Amino acid sequence: MNHAFPFFWTIIIFLSIAWYGFLLFYVGYKGGGEIIRMTRDLRKPPPDSKT
Repeated sequence: MNHAFPFFWTIIIFLSIAWYGFLLFYVGYKGGGEIIRMTRDLRKPPPDSKT
């Protein structure tokens, strides 16, 4: 059996786990910022609508 085959799949598995971890934290960071921004906007008083 070729020794490069298990090495290749080991690298692919670890890179997949690292990519998943990066995406998890990136989306969490962006989502957290969005939640903070939305809460700040919701706390502002509504603009006066004179019709």
